[in-house]
Amino acid sequence: MRPLNTNDIQNIRQLKNEYLPEGDEMEKEEWPEPEPIIASLLPVEKFSTELIPEPFRPWVRDVAYRMQCPLEFTAMGAVIMASAVIGAGCGIRPKRRDDWLVVPNLWGGVIGRVGGLKTPALTEILKPLAALEAKAKREHGTGLKEYQVDKEISKINKEALKSEMLRLARGKKNLDELKCQYMAIEEPQIPRCKRFKTHDSTVEKMGELLSENPRGILLFRDELIGLLTSWEREGRESDRAFYLETWNGYGNFTSDRIGRGSIFCDNLCVSILGGIQPAKLLSYFFQAANDFENDGLIQRMQLLVYPDDNKEWDLIDEYPDSQARKRIFYVIEKLAEMDFTSYGAQLDEGNKIPYLHFKDDAQELFYSWLSELERVKLRKDEPPYLLEHLSKYRSLMPSLAHIDHLINVADGKDEGDVSLSATERAAGWCEVLESHARRIYALIGDVNQRAAAALAEKIQKGKLQDGFTIRDIYHQKHWHLLSKKEVVVEACAELIDAGWLKQEELEIPGRQPKIIHRINPKIFPLNA
Repeated sequence: MRPLNTNDIQNIRQLKNEYLPEGDEMEKEEWPEPEPIIASLLPVEKFSTELIPEPFRPWVRDVAYRMQCPLEFTAMGAVIMASAVIGAGCGIRPKRRDDWLVVPNLWGGVIGRVGGLKTPALTEILKPLAALEAKAKREHGTGLKEYQVDKEISKINKEALKSEMLRLARGKKNLDELKCQYMAIEEPQIPRCKRFKTHDSTVEKMGELLSENPRGILLFRDELIGLLTSWEREGRESDRAFYLETWNGYGNFTSDRIGRGSIFCDNLCVSILGGIQPAKLLSYFFQAANDFENDGLIQRMQLLVYPDDNKEWDLIDEYPDSQARKRIFYVIEKLAEMDFTSYGAQLDEGNKIPYLHFKDDAQELFYSWLSELERVKLRKDEPPYLLEHLSKYRSLMPSLAHIDHLINVADGKDEGDVSLSATERAAGWCEVLESHARRIYALIGDVNQRAAAALAEKIQKGKLQDGFTIRDIYHQKHWHLLSKKEVVVEACAELIDAGWLKQEELEIPGRQPKIIHRINPKIFPLNA
């Protein structure tokens, strides 16, 4: 049998046009009607500016407005910044008589798409910390100069006493008085530069920073995924355990290293803040869902938010609210320098962290809120990883109330124990944060459906041609949710069940058949 030539092919096409329906209508009739592919995020509670501590509201709102980003981005950053400044400087005892202590140390971050202004918003909100560090560097420079002078004075005094002791020793006179004078000379201490945040640090260096900054420090990363993956590198397996210990804010740490000596840290207190894309966080959610791999890391990210994108965009070109910025700078600086015992905090003998209580009306609200958490929310039949997350709200709610109250104390608007208004706002925060937690953890369950929706969108936009393979998809590393082979396989299976695709074997001489995916031509009018 001879091969087909050009005339044969033209004759076949002519016969097809005469005896078959026009275009690809016959091929369309062989396909089922495709089902709609819908994958939407769970709704979240609307975030109100009324939940933000009043001194912070104008600045937080102004930054979000000028950047056209979700208000949750700036609000979350501001609260975590305040928690890092307070740190182990002052805690709260949420019960009247129990000595349960909560240090207001918070971990969190903002989840959003690429280009969603996560990093610019957080960077702008953290400017008060940058100002504090700049001031600390200037003071450290002055302190170093004074140290050099004091060191020379100490050296001169010692040399003078040595000469006097040598003279008396030759005369065989009593040296006891000079000995006491020599021992009384104090060696000047090298000044330490106060730190408020870091972007990257080994565990050993973080131990040094914490030993010199007992209140704690903020670890800020543009991309949280970089921090999380760094804890899994070969040789750094212990880093993850170290940071898990820093979450409570009051643990001890001792490091003994050859060449570095011993480092003693009284308060392990590290706040964490950053941004992350939803697809990059999925692997850590799967780990949280695995009882054998779950160590509670993700559940400690209590202020992790995934807000809706702003539906509209306006060109905003306005001056920053200078008065609002000045106010927040003042409050943060006041918190950094505050002796909390001078503002009503108690410090029991033998303890190292002063603390506040709730005021009576706030105490009753907390008891009511805690009872609902324990008796209702934590007793529901829900995924264990979600219940573990919500269980950490026991400390989150008093932490938020404590931070809110101290912000108002620094602003001169309150005093004494934690107020009712601060506690009410903290309860409101918890409601909003719970809705975000449910949206985020739902990604574990519906990732295949969401990946299928993402793949369906790519197909309708013509990004894949009829006859594509699984490999053609996951090699597109930048495609949202479609960079892992196992997820792509499940997404294709979803589209096959929905009538969007058919799977065929393409015979290749001398090789295993190639699995290809045919596209239902009926899907393309769906966009019309």
